[in-house]
Amino acid sequence: MKDYIDIEHILEELKFNVKFNKQMDGSGKISGNTILIDSSENKERQRFSMAHELGHAMQNVRHANRNDDSNDYSVADRKDEVFANTFAAQFLMPKSMVVLEVNTSIKENNYDQRRLTDQNVKSIISDVARKLKVSTMAMKYRMDNLGIFVPVEDK
Repeated sequence: MKDYIDIEHILEELKFNVKFNKQMDGSGKISGNTILIDSSENKERQRFSMAHELGHAMQNVRHANRNDDSNDYSVADRKDEVFANTFAAQFLMPKSMVVLEVNTSIKENNYDQRRLTDQNVKSIISDVARKLKVSTMAMKYRMDNLGIFVPVEDK
């Protein structure tokens, strides 16, 4: 069993045809059962784009082009993009896997989970992102949304 979500295998099982093109307008695009991914982007970004396009398919939106500039979207398109981004984050980084890997990182690094420093948190985010094969930025957003590391105010 893999310790990350294998989006490419899942898309293959769902009969999607994933193609890679250089320098696309945006990171990904779905047209029918074909998902186009920008091959010039890093692997983690490509995986997120694949999950994002699957999110569009789950909405029954089979013609969507992900733009790099969110100002180019109508209100309805922006709503679809938020859905697809949320879907991709939850799909690639399910809460149970994130929590498990956070606890594993804390134990492997011998951190005191009651007194994590900012550097400890950065290291944990990096560890978990690497294991789940997503970017550290995507993992930080996901952990923020899950409320995993809540700063404690000094008294």
